[in-house]
Amino acid sequence: MSKNSIWQQTNSLVIYWDYEDLSQINVFVKAVDQFLSLKKFKSVLIVVSIPKDLDKKTLPPHFLIYYNSPADYSMFGKLKDVQLESELVKKYDLLIYNGNLKSKFFPLLKNVSIKRRLLLNDMHPHFDLQIASTQTDTAAQFNYIHQTLEKIAQ
Repeated sequence: MSKNSIWQQTNSLVIYWDYEDLSQINVFVKAVDQFLSLKKFKSVLIVVSIPKDLDKKTLPPHFLIYYNSPADYSMFGKLKDVQLESELVKKYDLLIYNGNLKSKFFPLLKNVSIKRRLLLNDMHPHFDLQIASTQTDTAAQFNYIHQTLEKIAQ
C-alpha cells in the first residue's frame, strides 16, 4: 500500500449515490459502513438521491447520510436543506459519484471545493477520474473503488 496513493491521501470524502427503492438503500447503508471502516476519514458527506415519492421517514437513519429528492429544491433549483447546504461549503479531497448526471444535485457540486472527482460507470469532463465497474453489488463496487484508488499514485 503506497503512502502516495489517492486512497492514502484522502482525508475527506463526498459520496453521491442514486437509488430507487428502500431495499437498495438498506444494502447501500451496510456497504457504505463497511467501506468507511477501511479508513478513518476526517470528514465524510454522503448524499443519497431518492425519488420524489419515497417517504424519507421510512428510510434507515444514518448520521452521515443526507437523503435528497427532487422535492428538496425550490422551483429555481435552490437547495432547501440548509444543513446539507452548509456541508457543501467545506473542502473535500475526493468525490465518488455514482448517479444521474442530470440530477438537481449535480450542478451544486460544481461549486464545492473538491480536489479529485471520481465518476463511476459514466463519462463527463467535470470528473478527473472515471472508472468502470462490472460489479452491480454496492459493496463490490466500493471494494473496487478502494482497490483502484490504492493503485493510483498522486
